[in-house]
Amino acid sequence: MLSIDIDRVEIFAMLVVTVSIARYGTYLWSIYKKETKPHIFSWLNWGLTAAIGAYAQFYLNGGLSAWLLVMLACSCFFIAFIAFFVGTKDITQSDWIAFIGVLIAIPVWLITNNPIAAIIIIIVIDILSYYPTVRKSWHDPWGEPLQSYFWSGLRYFLILFTIAEVSAQNLFYPMFLMLSDWGFVAYIYSRRRLPRFAKLK
Repeated sequence: MLSIDIDRVEIFAMLVVTVSIARYGTYLWSIYKKETKPHIFSWLNWGLTAAIGAYAQFYLNGGLSAWLLVMLACSCFFIAFIAFFVGTKDITQSDWIAFIGVLIAIPVWLITNNPIAAIIIIIVIDILSYYPTVRKSWHDPWGEPLQSYFWSGLRYFLILFTIAEVSAQNLFYPMFLMLSDWGFVAYIYSRRRLPRFAKLK
């Protein structure tokens, strides 16, 4: 393992907080303007996975990165609360299946009580959590603010530099989240470029 200077960790932690404010600020502003209708299942599940990820990071001595995931979990739960009132009403059977799959996977994680297994299960949960928003965006690519997910991916990139003890175990989950968000940006951008969706702008 490689230890990094605490001053550097603190600097990147402040950058993560700043980018997180931009991420959730742009998303909440988009909701306020009624341009975005968040999917409650995705945000509730993301809150759960972030909370579990924080626990795993604490267990692996992830340092400030664990506290940043706690902040992330609280933010996701807040947006899930908003989604209960103003979120999308287009909730399909497959959304319910993904949501139930997450609820089933969480007790499996609790039974394993192994940080490595926890990270693997979290990734599966996160994929299921993303599904409702990905499905919604397939039909309405303008229904999610692209810049907000860019900020989100950048936040996870910066989180990589806040890990006190660098190891493959500690790096893997934030890297997965970074690639997921930036991949979603590419997905939305490609859908928006289709002629039939360009007219909906």
